[in-house]
Amino acid sequence: MLEIVKPQLDVGLVTTDPRVVEFWRDEVGLRLDHVLPIMRGHDQHRFDERGTVVKVNLRETSEGDARSGLEELLIARDGLAATRALADPDGNRICFVPTGEEGVTQIGVRIAVRSLARTLAYYRDVLGFEAESAARVRCGDSVLLFEERADAPTGGSAAQRGWLYLTVQVRDCDAEVARIESLGGRVVTAPRNMGRVARMAMVADPDGNLLEISQRASLVGALPTA
Repeated sequence: MLEIVKPQLDVGLVTTDPRVVEFWRDEVGLRLDHVLPIMRGHDQHRFDERGTVVKVNLRETSEGDARSGLEELLIARDGLAATRALADPDGNRICFVPTGEEGVTQIGVRIAVRSLARTLAYYRDVLGFEAESAARVRCGDSVLLFEERADAPTGGSAAQRGWLYLTVQVRDCDAEVARIESLGGRVVTAPRNMGRVARMAMVADPDGNLLEISQRASLVGALPTA
């Protein structure tokens, strides 16, 4: 089981359209915490949703239009009588849902997969998420909802647009990545420091959808120097 230090998953998307940033601020109504420069031509706009960071990565250029299997972000709202579906200028789907619907009490992420059984085994037995049904797992306050489809994307690690990755905050990035790899998980990016902010790595599920394993200094203290 992952030793998490924050009970909410974060979610990242990538776009070349500045209107997507405006959408999250004005239409969804999330608070922009800050903008993080990643590299020249790439800024990350970090919005807060009750502990979840929605990371809108705005790039000047894109290498393609491939998308991952991450298809929809569900946001729970107390007192909401019915669901409210939205889509940003890139077509990324967001849905406000009454608290508790489909097990969503904070955020949920709907993911298209080729095999429910294979996906559940990975998230339950390799990552250590809590299985709540044959098509739903939980990590802290956040849930993942799987939909089996023959046309589900299988190149998530090469996606260039839309919902791109999830992030889990852990106490020890290196230890978690080593454990995941020992259980048969695929490591896409080995642990590395991002300055003094965080140590991170990327792992992929059986369809290539990415999970960032992040050890953030503000949550756990000083980072390893290696």
